[in-house]
Amino acid sequence: MQAWKAAGFRVVSHVVFTKTYASKSAFVGYRHESAYILAKGRPPLPEKPLPDVMSWQYTDNRHHPTEKPVSVLRPLIESFTQPGSIVLDPFAGSGSTCVAAEQAGRRWIGIELMEQYHATGLRRLTELRNARAGINLDLEQ
Repeated sequence: MQAWKAAGFRVVSHVVFTKTYASKSAFVGYRHESAYILAKGRPPLPEKPLPDVMSWQYTDNRHHPTEKPVSVLRPLIESFTQPGSIVLDPFAGSGSTCVAAEQAGRRWIGIELMEQYHATGLRRLTELRNARAGINLDLEQ
């Protein structure tokens, strides 16, 4: 929180994503994910505010061990940014945020240290762009 505040952000809300499975179990089974909503300055309120509790659609984590569903990220991006805005994900993993931003007509910056996940994210984005252009390439070969 100190780093966010030092960068000029403030917490304006948070969202809880309920899951149908426990991603970890210890004293309790972890059946939710949380996210903070940060703002800089006084951005306009969303036209259609999202609920603060949303369902999480499991994707089998086939691209990354902690993969986030594009179907959860896209409504957040569309609600809190305008078309053409830049979406930053400093922990991009396999690129789910970048894919959601691309689908929503936003520009994006994804940062990922692990080469295998960076490559996966680039492949996913290439597949999305090819699908939009009507190009069918088998990138698994």
